[in-house]
Amino acid sequence: MIDNRKPSHTDIIDAVLDVKHDLGKYIRMPMVMLPEDAGEAEVRAAVLAALQRTRSGPRGDRSAREIWAGFRGEVAAVLEGGPAFDALALAVDRALAWEARAAGGAAIERGAVEADLAAVGARIQELLDEVSLG
Repeated sequence: MIDNRKPSHTDIIDAVLDVKHDLGKYIRMPMVMLPEDAGEAEVRAAVLAALQRTRSGPRGDRSAREIWAGFRGEVAAVLEGGPAFDALALAVDRALAWEARAAGGAAIERGAVEADLAAVGARIQELLDEVSLG
């Protein structure tokens, strides 16, 4: 956990690696595990699981929103406004928007959801590449 001082380069890389694992990897899992012929109810349940129970561990479930908020709180002061961070923020916003659609009963296009969830991991990797060079 990063304290109130300006995070060091190592702190930032560690935070990005953590979010890559906790958000980038696990946000996709429920959708990846679905069979190709899954029905709408199964897809909707997988979307909600992906976003509401993104990471499970000994301390319980953490949602994508919670993981993102924690990460943002750790690194925003240093990374916000940079192109890779801002691209990641947009990708996360797009992914999180599926929660309301799925919960509200709106039509869910599986391919679009999968693309938006995968984009989170791709943008995290781009951020990692950027901060690793710094």
